[in-house]
Amino acid sequence: MTKNLPYLLLDIPKCEQNIAFMALKAAKAKVLLRPHFKTHQSKAVGELFRKHGITQITVSSVPMAEYFADAGWNDITIAFPLVPQMAQRINSLAKSIALNVTFSSPQNLMASIDSIDERVGVFIEVDVGHGRSGVPADNTRELALMVNLIGSKSNLVFKGFLTHAGHSYSARDREEVEKLHTSSLSQLAKLRSFWIDQYPNIVISYGDTPTCSISDEFWGVSEIRPGNFVFYDVMQNQIGSCNLSQVALALICPVVDVLAGKQKVILHAGAVHLSKERVDIDGIGCYGLVSRFEGSTWSEPIANAMVTSLSQEHGVVTYSGNVLDDLKPGDLLALLPVHSCLAVDCMGQMFDSQGNVYDVLPKSIR
Repeated sequence: MTKNLPYLLLDIPKCEQNIAFMALKAAKAKVLLRPHFKTHQSKAVGELFRKHGITQITVSSVPMAEYFADAGWNDITIAFPLVPQMAQRINSLAKSIALNVTFSSPQNLMASIDSIDERVGVFIEVDVGHGRSGVPADNTRELALMVNLIGSKSNLVFKGFLTHAGHSYSARDREEVEKLHTSSLSQLAKLRSFWIDQYPNIVISYGDTPTCSISDEFWGVSEIRPGNFVFYDVMQNQIGSCNLSQVALALICPVVDVLAGKQKVILHAGAVHLSKERVDIDGIGCYGLVSRFEGSTWSEPIANAMVTSLSQEHGVVTYSGNVLDDLKPGDLLALLPVHSCLAVDCMGQMFDSQGNVYDVLPKSIR
């Protein structure tokens, strides 16, 4: 397939190394690795996980669950609160695979509970500090109400509690991540001890790439659900989750113009390719780090150069020290994305160094 510019280049060896790293960490911690597939959204990338014994996965939507079920994955957790409009598709999917759904509050549960007819596993989402959705982990009254509602339906199987320590994405060093992680585990341990007698097989499902990458201890947790680790990105590097050498994805894009006098390079690489996600590096908003494209891979990021402005199609690289003065229109650069999940979602497909295409879940069916 002919690659249009810009395109996403996937470094398969790095990707497999990242998977192996997380699989080994989970094995040492004696927890199940149920990776979140929303980062890569690709049946072909999903196959790389099977090499490491992964048979149970996480997704973020019903269409994504259908997409991966079609690829032969038959144990799937949808880690996004269910909405009533999806109930009949849940019933259909649950006829052929082991399916777990998630509810984030009593009202969220009651909106769909009477529409689910097939046997499904049910997780209750708890909030351990992120503040996005889920019942606060110490709100035993609401949690008990939800457990009892689930228990009133013979086809619903209460699996346990699920959480995403998403506030770890606001951390900017490993020590801060470890502190958040310890707090999260402490809350989950109390929750588990409260319910373990009534539900001896209760599952505590925990997941986010920063804590799962940095920490080695997961006491009281049954399974971890990181997703971004498969590719990593600039944000994860800033948090301390990875080295830049572990980033397995880059946007290959052409130089449009070089304004050497202003120390700027104009690229065909905008928000439609990278999203508007940014991090601050030395007080400057960064939308991507800049590397030299080397044909089948890319160099280490160039010091004193980064994407500092994005519009819909344009990207502006600012640099210092004349490090990019040699560029000319038509040259190709490799941008390491701030958020690989969103770059994949924007681009819709990836290519490896051999030119093989890795399609992702089409937006038309999401």
